[in-house]
Amino acid sequence: MNYQNNANANTYKNMEVSSSNRLKIIVMVYDAVIASLKEAIETHGRNDMVKRNQYISRAQFIILELNSALDMQRGEEIAENLRKIYHFLNRHLGDFLNDNDIRKVRESLKILESIRESWKAIEKENETGSQGAAVYHSSRNDAQPTINTRVG
Repeated sequence: MNYQNNANANTYKNMEVSSSNRLKIIVMVYDAVIASLKEAIETHGRNDMVKRNQYISRAQFIILELNSALDMQRGEEIAENLRKIYHFLNRHLGDFLNDNDIRKVRESLKILESIRESWKAIEKENETGSQGAAVYHSSRNDAQPTINTRVG
């Protein structure tokens, strides 16, 4: 019985993530960055600058991971546009850390929520995910976005 469970686990680990699952992962990554920005706004309101900066740093890291996972060849114009948005967001959040203008975090949050909703719509419309998921790498293990959910 243990052998069978281990064999199943190994088979599962070795399978390439299907397009549908990649779309779910992308939405989950967006959920994580959105949650970080919401926490940053909340901690900013409480004047907890240490936690606020940790949440902003976490959001920037996730955005960098999304950017690095883009497949520029297969994703073409969409991937290029996402890359420009990710660069803008990281600059915008970096500027916030310098000038404390909370509107920059709120603007970044709105942009990310809008993109997340687009990915969610693609996920619902396309069960196989073959079109939307092509924007991100599918077979490179190092290109899968990873998220550290702990702050502090």
